[in-house]
Amino acid sequence: MNSEMWQCPKCAREFSRKNQRHACGTGNSADVLRDRPQAVVEVYRAIEGFINSLGNVETVARDRYVLFRSRRIFVDLSIMQDAVRLAIHLGRRVDNPAFIKIVDDGKQVTHVAKIASLAELKHIKPLITEAWQFSLA
Repeated sequence: MNSEMWQCPKCAREFSRKNQRHACGTGNSADVLRDRPQAVVEVYRAIEGFINSLGNVETVARDRYVLFRSRRIFVDLSIMQDAVRLAIHLGRRVDNPAFIKIVDDGKQVTHVAKIASLAELKHIKPLITEAWQFSLA
């Protein structure tokens, strides 16, 4: 365990802040995808596969939400009926027509897109990589 990280004594998950509030356990993405249209499942699986190819990433799934974190969360997803709502947390603002919402909280800039096809995901992948790198800093 990294000496800068705190480990929950109940679930052994690691966090950058001592006594970080969280739900113990990481859930299961299969539960999140149950009864979803095949196109949505394919988009989710492509996102998950790409993110896992980046390096050491923790996946936490609850209800219809999935988040991906290294030292901190860099992507979170909401599984919808017709698409996957993707929020990417970057260190800068990126103007891209794929984003339906952009929020700057002073520490990071969250970019939100609805991804309904694998073609739409292609243009977002470099920003997912950037968000992962930003989360490691």
